[in-house]
Amino acid sequence: MNKTADTTVLPHWLRYWEQFWFTPADPSLLGLIRITTGIIVVYTLFAYSFSLPEFMGEYAWQDMHMRMSTVRDLPVTAGPFGWTLEVPLPPPKTQFETAYVEDYMKKFHVTPPPPYPRNEDQAAKLEKFRLKYNVDVRIYGLPVPRDEDEWKYAEEYTETTKGFPPPAFARDQAEAEAIYEYIKNTGHDPRRVYTRGMRIFSLWFHVLDPNAMAVLHTLIVVCAFLFTIGFCTRLTSALTWFGSLCYIHRNPTMLFGVDTMVTILLLYLMIGPSGAAYSVDNLIARWWAKAKPGVVQGWFRFWRRSVPGLDQIAPAAAPVIVPSVAANVAIRLLQINVCMIYFVAGISKLQGTSWWTGDAIWGTIGNFEFAPMKHSIYLDFLAFIGQHRWLYALIMTGGGMFTLTFEIAYIFLIWRPRLRWVFLASAILLHGLIGVLMGLGTFALVMLVMNMAFLRKEEVYWLVGWFGAGPAASIAAPAPAPLQPAAAIATAIKT
Repeated sequence: MNKTADTTVLPHWLRYWEQFWFTPADPSLLGLIRITTGIIVVYTLFAYSFSLPEFMGEYAWQDMHMRMSTVRDLPVTAGPFGWTLEVPLPPPKTQFETAYVEDYMKKFHVTPPPPYPRNEDQAAKLEKFRLKYNVDVRIYGLPVPRDEDEWKYAEEYTETTKGFPPPAFARDQAEAEAIYEYIKNTGHDPRRVYTRGMRIFSLWFHVLDPNAMAVLHTLIVVCAFLFTIGFCTRLTSALTWFGSLCYIHRNPTMLFGVDTMVTILLLYLMIGPSGAAYSVDNLIARWWAKAKPGVVQGWFRFWRRSVPGLDQIAPAAAPVIVPSVAANVAIRLLQINVCMIYFVAGISKLQGTSWWTGDAIWGTIGNFEFAPMKHSIYLDFLAFIGQHRWLYALIMTGGGMFTLTFEIAYIFLIWRPRLRWVFLASAILLHGLIGVLMGLGTFALVMLVMNMAFLRKEEVYWLVGWFGAGPAASIAAPAPAPLQPAAAIATAIKT
């Protein structure tokens, strides 16, 4: 490393980490990912058009009443900071309290929860409650009941919840009924949950008229198309990401792996300058660089004003695709996310016995729900491998080991230059087979798009060259040295 040109500010042992994030990168890769992701998004959203009321309407598969009850009242619990919910009992201060603790521990072999009973009558009722329900009425913070009504409420609540005492007394009968109704619907006391509901939003919560739904859906599809071709990309990328979330938030029953991965891609394409290359925005900028003098003079002629000369019109800057920190940050985030997805998928498979016994692959290729069983040639293939034990073991065990090795090792070895293409080729093989044997073609495509995050700019130019495009307007100047964090963030925001 050239120490004289070094501008890193982190300690020496973190220098390469700083360069990993803040070295400007060619945004051409983001442009290619934008186009491929946009095609998948437009296709997915357009497919909803034929049954939009069944997906998003008031009486959809998950109707509006059911969905909004979840959005507004879903119990969200939080565990204690310690090992138990119980509050420690303070040391006894009187002879009665000392005797009560000793007697309680002798009978139940644990320390009683606070507070102490005030007299022998309360102590007897606490013991009776514990023997009847096998739980102390004070376990969740309830004070000792003071009268028969409070004891009656505690017993009624414990019987309703099958052994869980209340955390507090109900103020009146209406509140008690509301608490019982919430427990019946969710299984949780509303006074013991951290919060209720989900912090989500969807336009489909509010747009219920069929005609208005058709208009809104059309606008979202058009916006996704404009994002795909790269028109007003900074705006349409955010709107497409927001629109995609609206569909997921309205009807989670149709949420699939494609929707999750597309939302991840849209997020990073929104962060990075995905419209800097291979976009209509870039074409407009190139046109404006040449057409500005004529347009300005035509504007003056239209208003019958004195037409300025060409030397009086400031020329428009020709668009140049320059490396940017924002592009590098978006690419790095996507790369890390892909690694985490594969790693979690791989280690979660180790929890299933079928991946240890070698039967997991058969459960996929022999599944009538996914596999192309309607084709006789495929059935003949399954029968052939089933008639040869060694071939069955080779394909099933070998396929399972290949899948586990690829997914678990991806996060560690994809960064090695000599192994990068090994894993990218393995991704093509794995997801190609998933698309064919499981009928998950769209999911296979979106996963291959995510793997494109590890392509180099030369490989991007080679791919787009198949379609007549190339790096003509791409980077000519070398990438500058890594920026200091403050300058890098400012540059990321501007680009």
